[in-house]
Amino acid sequence: MILFDKPECPFCWKVRLAIAELGLDVEVINYLAPGQEAIWRPLTPNTTVPVLVTDEGVIYESDVIMEYLADLSGTLLPAKREERNTARLLHKYSDSKIGVGLREVIFEKRDKPEDKWDMDRINKGIERFYQALPFLEIELDNQDYFTSCYSFPEAAITARFALAEAYGVEIPVEFPNLKSWFARMKARPSFEQTQPFLLRLNR
Repeated sequence: MILFDKPECPFCWKVRLAIAELGLDVEVINYLAPGQEAIWRPLTPNTTVPVLVTDEGVIYESDVIMEYLADLSGTLLPAKREERNTARLLHKYSDSKIGVGLREVIFEKRDKPEDKWDMDRINKGIERFYQALPFLEIELDNQDYFTSCYSFPEAAITARFALAEAYGVEIPVEFPNLKSWFARMKARPSFEQTQPFLLRLNR
C-alpha cells in the first residue's frame, strides 16, 4: 500500500497513527515530493491528501481510509456495536468540533511572524477549542480509551491535540482526564513514529 501524505495535516496524521498501531507495511510519500503531485492528484476528486492506494483500489477520504483499515485488520473499532457507534461519533466530533477552532489558530500562526498574527482570530479559535473539551472529558471519564480499546477517536483526537500543543494551545488543568489520556497517547510508539518533523523540532 502507498499513502500520499501531508505530514502536518491532522487527517493524514490520524491515518498514519492507525497504520503504525496496526504495524502495516505502507509506503508513506510526501504529497510535495518531486513528481508525486502528478501521480496522486488525478486519483482524488477532492485534490487533497490523504490518498491510500491499495491492491483493491484507491481511497481518498480519511474517514473511509480509517474504515478500510479497521476492516482489513479487524481492530481499530470495538467489538460491541454500541461502542463502534461511539467511536465513529467521536471520530466525527474530532473533525467537526475540535478541528474547527484549531484551524483558525494554526492557519493564523503558520508561516507568519508573530507580530503579524491576528490575535482576535487566534483567541476566538482557542475559545472554540476549549468549548469542545467538556464533552470529551465526560465521554472519556476515567477510562484508558474512549471505548474499550484503541480506536478511531484515539488516532483522530491525538493528532488534533498534538497540533494544538505545537501551536501553543494546551489542554487546561480543569480537564484532568483528557490531560492524562493525551500523555498516554504521546507515550505510545505510534506517536514517536508518526509525528511530523515540525513537532520534533518544537520538543
